[in-house]
This record gives sequence, C-alpha cells and structure tokens, in this order.
Amino acid sequence: QTGKISVDFPHAGILFLRSRKRTPDKMVISINTPGGSVSYDVKVAKMQSYTLEQIFYKELLLLLPFYMFIVEKSFPACEKDSARLQELRESLIGIVRQLEILTVAGIISEYTRKSIMELSNKVNMQLTQKYTAIQKEAESIMGGKVLEYEAKTIYKSGIECGFERGIERGIEQGTLKTLYNLVKDELITNVEAAKRAGMSLEEFTKAVAML
Repeated sequence: QTGKISVDFPHAGILFLRSRKRTPDKMVISINTPGGSVSYDVKVAKMQSYTLEQIFYKELLLLLPFYMFIVEKSFPACEKDSARLQELRESLIGIVRQLEILTVAGIISEYTRKSIMELSNKVNMQLTQKYTAIQKEAESIMGGKVLEYEAKTIYKSGIECGFERGIERGIEQGTLKTLYNLVKDELITNVEAAKRAGMSLEEFTKAVAML
C-alpha cells in the first residue's frame, strides 16, 4: 500500500545470568511510538536452570561463555577443597573437548569454537577475580591449553606415518570416532552420523565396529 511501511520486530528473550526465586518467568516489553504504544510478553531464560548437558543437547552454545554463572555458588568450596576444584576443572575440560569434537565433525566452525573459548575466558577471568585457584585453572583450560582427545590423537598418528594414505586414514578414523562419540552422547542420531560420514547406516555401523 502506497505511503505505508510495515516493520516486523524479531522474537525477543531475556537471559538472567543470576536469578532468584522471585525472578519472573516472563517479562513485558513496551514500545512507545509517536502514534501510540504496544506491549508484548517475552520469555525469560535463567542461566541457573540449565545444565551443561542441556546446553549441548539443545545446541544452546551461545550460553557456554556464561557457564561459570551456573556453578558460581560453589566457588568458595572449590577454592578451599581440591576435590571440588578438580570437579570444576573436569567440567571445563569437558566443554573444551565437546567443542573440539563438534568442530572436527563439521557441526561448528573453527571460528565459532575459538570465539566461544575466548569469550568464555574473558567472562571467567572477571567472575573469578576473588578466587585465585579457580581463576588459575579456568585460564589454563579455557585460555588455550592444548588438550588431547581420541579423534585428535588418531589424526596425528596418521600424519606421523609420513605418507598420504596414513594421513587420509587418520582423518577417516578421527571423523568416525568423533561421530560415534556424538551418538553416544545423544547429540546426534546414528542416521545423522552416517549421513555426515557419507555412508549408509549399515556401512557406518560396520566402520565404527572396526575402530
């Protein structure tokens, strides 16, 4: 229609990094214009309501840099108790490994992986300023420490063979192992894993059995 402009507003949401019992499950956005006002409900997401498993399963990777807000209440105990600190360390290592697996499988790009790692490290450094031991562990892991996992090890072994087929074999086995791990963690199905590997479901099943 001549003389009329239609503007579509995107769906909105609000993320609370810290929340309490009285934090609402939804909020209202009001937009005031010269021609009048309009209000609508938006959903509220609370960081503490998520687990690490849910973040990966639901592909909410945008939340990963704020993971430490989920376990923030445990900081005093982790700072004093080496066992609790080790649990936190293992959860951070788990994040790094899962991101590397998703990268090798082609689900996310190397740029995305690095961006998540860098932002996570920045958030962690700010959040743990009062906790020396936790900050040291978090920085060593999320700040770029090299971690070995099976797919990377297999890939490297192929390169070290010193010939082209060795490299190809290392890549093939590394990819298959990565996809198999994603299936085990229920991040993708067997059918989807086979498709990503360029195989039929039967071929993928047999190939994984030979690893």
